[in-house]
Amino acid sequence: MKKALEAICVKGLPKRDIKNANRVNLLTLLWVITLMISTYLAGEGMLTSPIALTIAIAIHVIVGIAMLLSYKHFLTELDEMERKVQLGALALAVGVAIISFSSYSILEEATTLPPLNTAYLIAVMALSYIVGIFKGRLAYR
Repeated sequence: MKKALEAICVKGLPKRDIKNANRVNLLTLLWVITLMISTYLAGEGMLTSPIALTIAIAIHVIVGIAMLLSYKHFLTELDEMERKVQLGALALAVGVAIISFSSYSILEEATTLPPLNTAYLIAVMALSYIVGIFKGRLAYR
């Protein structure tokens, strides 16, 4: 249990890595907030103006690019072991997303399942990434 708690709390990572991870986490949170607000506004019919829609998309894309650049910076400054943990988690997230959503699309075509929802794809990728991080940190610490 102690090992699992240390994996969650990123014990053993240098302060630089924790600072970089916190920056990535903050930008990810901001990106999710821009996604939620933009989706809500679009659903309520408040983004019918081309200018409002352009502003909403631009803010979302700019925050997303900042998040990606922050994550790239985080990865380049990690030590080899933590970089291996991150790579394993990314591979798991992509693999789970591809397999689960390609399977769903087959079921969607063959039965009366509702259309795929992109929000589910983001959630599945995020959750499998988190599982991969914990699994990797438990294996290497």
